[in-house]
Parts: sequence; C-alpha cells; structure tokens
Amino acid sequence: MSALSLFVLSHDRPDFLRQTLHSIQNQQDGDYELIVSDNSSNDEVEQMMRAEFPQVEYRRRQPMLFHIAHFNRCIEEAQGNYFCLFHDDDLMHPEFVGHMKAAMDADHRLVACGCNALIETMGRIEPRTSFRALGKLEHIGSARDLASRYFARAQSGFAPFPCYVYRRSAVGELRLDVEGGKYTDVAWLLRLAMKGPMAWVNEPLLTYRIHGGNDGKVESPRDRLRFMAFLKRYPEQFGKALLADYRCSFIYKPLVKNEAATPARRAAARRFLRCHGWSRYADPVLYRSLAKRFFIKRLVEK
Repeated sequence: MSALSLFVLSHDRPDFLRQTLHSIQNQQDGDYELIVSDNSSNDEVEQMMRAEFPQVEYRRRQPMLFHIAHFNRCIEEAQGNYFCLFHDDDLMHPEFVGHMKAAMDADHRLVACGCNALIETMGRIEPRTSFRALGKLEHIGSARDLASRYFARAQSGFAPFPCYVYRRSAVGELRLDVEGGKYTDVAWLLRLAMKGPMAWVNEPLLTYRIHGGNDGKVESPRDRLRFMAFLKRYPEQFGKALLADYRCSFIYKPLVKNEAATPARRAAARRFLRCHGWSRYADPVLYRSLAKRFFIKRLVEK
C-alpha cells in the first residue's frame, strides 16, 4: 500500500484533467496511489481516461453525487497513511508529494499539512503567492490560529484547499458537512484543526487556477450567514474578536454596498462598522499584525 492516496476529483473538465494528470505523473517521489474520481454529468472524462490514461485507477460515480458528498466518498475510500483531495483544474509541481510527505513524517502530531501556491488567473500567473510567510514551514497551532488566516485583519493569505494532505488516522470519522454550503471546506479544516496542529510548507508546490469554469470568485450571502452560524457554535475556539472581524468583512461591508438592501439594514450595518472600527483601532493586536505583514512582505519581495 502506498503512503499517500491521491484523489483527483473530476467533473466535466477532461481538458483540464489531462493537464493535471500530466503534472502528477511528473512527481519526483513515486510513492503514491493515484485515483481519478469522476463525478461528471457526461461521458467525456471517462472516454478520455480510457483512451489516454488506461494505467490510472479510475472510479466513475454513478449516479452523480452532490459535490460535497463526492469529497466524503473519497475520504471514506482512502487507504494510505495520508490522503489528498486534489482538484482536476490545478497543477501539481514535481516536488509536491515528496515535500508534503516529508513534512508529515517529520511531525507525527500534524493532522494535516498544506502548502503555498502560485495563482493563475485566466491564464496569467500573478506576482503574489497564495500566502506569505518566513521560514520553510508555517505552524498552525489551533483552530483560532487557522481562522485568523482567513478572517482576521492584516493577515498574509492562506493555503488553498486542494493542496492539503491529511493524516487518515487523525481524520477518523470527521466528514464535510453536506448542508454546509459554499464554505464547508473551510469549516472542515477548522473542525480538523480542533483535533491537532497543522503546518504549511512555504514553498509553492502547486499552481492554483482561477478561470471561467470555477466559482472561486462567486460569493453567496446566504452561505456567509451559514458560516457565521458555524463560528458562533464554537465561542471558546474562535473568540468574539474574530467573529466581529468576520461580520465586518463578510456581512456588513457587503451589505452597505448592496443597493437592493433596505435603508434601515444599510444604516444598521454602518453603525456596526463604526463601532467595530473604533474597537479594533484601539486594539494593539491589530498594529502588531499590520507590522508583521509589512515586514514579511518586504522580506519576500527582496
């Protein structure tokens, strides 16, 4: 049995999948099992796999699964000590498997490890990476620490979801919430971080692709509220300050700009933002975070 079960989750994108598989086949470390999990609505991916990648293990999901249930099915089928849920439109750099396994092997406390990524937007590589950090490894010690990378002010980015490698024994029976909405992947990571520490490899080990066929830039107000309800269920883990930051950035700021909202709701949002702004500007943690982000940015750009 290979140390790493590497699932590529595919849905109706044979051309992207072809590129992804070629990038995986260029891995310097070959100790992994590769499974293409096809959750397509048509036969194009299956036909491409049979014709061009007959040696790759292929699993067709029929009937087609809800996309979150598709993730959970792959988690249940993982056999290696570690597993990865990779997307069919991202590209894996040749060092990915070796570096990620080495990070997990070096610290048996880690429940998961992510990595930095190059960001390709509509075919163009952006000058920034997914996150900025100092040193080879960024340690994430708690769920609050991880949540702050997403929602607190003055942070320096986060590792994209497809890059994570998980320790199967640590995941156990934990699964993504099928009713969790658009941000259920973040909720899954936060729940996993409640079980133990994580780490991020600072070196970019994949290319994260944003294009017209994915919904990475599409926001859902309903799912924002649903995710806020998730944060509120764990007040001790996340704290009031982080919840207020989330309300500010993801609920009230968009509400102020929403011309379709009632004047009363927009006025209430403005009042919250004024109060929140004064409270945060009085907090020295904000200035330490701003200074750290500025320091890291200057060193990385050099």
